[in-house]
Amino acid sequence: MSFFGRLFGTNKAISDITDKENGLLVRAGGWVDGLSHTEQEKAAHSLEVRKWGLSQLEALAPFKIVQRILAFSISSVWILLAINVVISLWVEAFHPDILIADKMLRFAFSDYIFWPVTVCFGLYFGGGFVESIRRAK
Repeated sequence: MSFFGRLFGTNKAISDITDKENGLLVRAGGWVDGLSHTEQEKAAHSLEVRKWGLSQLEALAPFKIVQRILAFSISSVWILLAINVVISLWVEAFHPDILIADKMLRFAFSDYIFWPVTVCFGLYFGGGFVESIRRAK
């Protein structure tokens, strides 16, 4: 799968949901299968639960894609700014009469850059961190 394919979804994430043995759809619909039904009714209920789960995922898909695009965009701006700060430090090191590093650092720590990057990284990457801690317990 290409880099952009992994950015907008992975095969593992899809298989975690649709896996016939331990997928999220099977676990969500497990209580339906536990009722006293015939095999045909259980199969029909299982199919309905899977369709419902997939429709819920489809409803969330645009938001997840937008979230990833925003995180990718903000990260790109942050990386570009970091490169410019490093370049400005090197320029000042070789040409002491050109003073641009202080201005670049002030811009990097300004409200325009610092808070959007901090919030984006905190929410986007912190969510996975919190989830991994929950799974570890």
